[in-house]
Amino acid sequence: MPSGLKSGRGALRSGLLERESTRSRHSSSSRFFANCSYAANVLLLVYLFVSNHHLLGSATVSGPQCAEAIVKLNGAMDEISNSTSLLKESMSELRGVDDMDSKLPADSKETRPAACPRCPKLPLSSKPFAAPSSSDEKTWLLLGIPTVPRRNDMDYLGETLSSLLDQLPSDPSDPLSNKVKAVVMNNKPGEHKVYEDRRRFYENGEGGVKAQHYLRFMNNPGTVPDPAPHLPDPNDLNNPTNRPGREVRKQTCDLISLMELAANTSEYYMFMEDDFHVCPHFLRATHYVIEKANLVKPNWLGIRVSYGMNGIIMRSSDLRLLASYLREHTARLPPDLLWQEWVGKAPKIPEIAGRQLLVYKHNILDHIGTVSSFKIRPNRPKWPGCYESMASVWSLIRIEQFDQYKCPNDDLSPCDNKSPGPDWVGNHVAFKGGK
Repeated sequence: MPSGLKSGRGALRSGLLERESTRSRHSSSSRFFANCSYAANVLLLVYLFVSNHHLLGSATVSGPQCAEAIVKLNGAMDEISNSTSLLKESMSELRGVDDMDSKLPADSKETRPAACPRCPKLPLSSKPFAAPSSSDEKTWLLLGIPTVPRRNDMDYLGETLSSLLDQLPSDPSDPLSNKVKAVVMNNKPGEHKVYEDRRRFYENGEGGVKAQHYLRFMNNPGTVPDPAPHLPDPNDLNNPTNRPGREVRKQTCDLISLMELAANTSEYYMFMEDDFHVCPHFLRATHYVIEKANLVKPNWLGIRVSYGMNGIIMRSSDLRLLASYLREHTARLPPDLLWQEWVGKAPKIPEIAGRQLLVYKHNILDHIGTVSSFKIRPNRPKWPGCYESMASVWSLIRIEQFDQYKCPNDDLSPCDNKSPGPDWVGNHVAFKGGK
């Protein structure tokens, strides 16, 4: 073997590790370069690597060009040594590493074990969920769960995650098994004991393989600051304009952070809160509602299946539009009222004109929280429970409530009173009983 090739053997072996066959990876170094034509093809792969994977074609090189190939190969060694970071990125992509990591500051990253028991052991990943390597592998539904500490460390988060895991598929052959993820964002890093306890419990494997498969944990990166930090807080018991105080503005900023990180990383995104149980057959009902909406109102803007900043389904590609609106008006209204304003103004906003909010007939998330994250919270009417009507939820504006008068024979409103078929009507009734 020429001496020039010996010096590059290690770099070439590293660079080709994931791209060569098992037979090639385990052949000896001398045999690896003995054939001149094969050495020239290795050169093509080297240039493919250092040129950001642009296709160079399938040409082969023979006898007289061997010496020239070796000279060029030696000249490429410096470029190979300078491309270590690109190599790491390429190998990470081959192992299903998430694209969301590039958006996170270093101090916001946490770790989790690899989900595949047969895969090589990799460094613990900091990603909130797995990014796809192709459209077929893209996450179908991402559940975004922001969390904050409660007084006396009330563990609503643990109850929420437990109920969610109960409803997610255990069978890896289930069509949705690899299509759903939940990301839990800690909005009070260093101050949220329940979050830290739950994160360790699930990431250390105490919560089982299922939890490691579906759940991702992350700290809020703090990239969205309060736009009006010096404004005095309003009187929460006498605030006719609903002007948000410091804590409510922070809640809006936290939602923006999560939306901007989640944008375009899944097909659909659901807003959740950390003090809601998911109802029996939650995932089946969610799948049913999305599929029906795609059939009857393909250009829908959002789907409501619960109340508050919870149980709202959006296309992930639309999240930045809502986040931008919340950024612009953070100091004027709380986030749930800004959401209502945004969907109410949809006909007048060019980016979303002509698109509707749809409402499912039944509530599929059950509020369990009685201890608020806010110091002052007025007494409020009762919330609907699992599979109770979404027709008269007191906190929702009219377009967010199910229209039982115009759609008495349907389960999604607005409707056109033309049923798309018997398969879509009545199936949800079975969801009411048992898990």
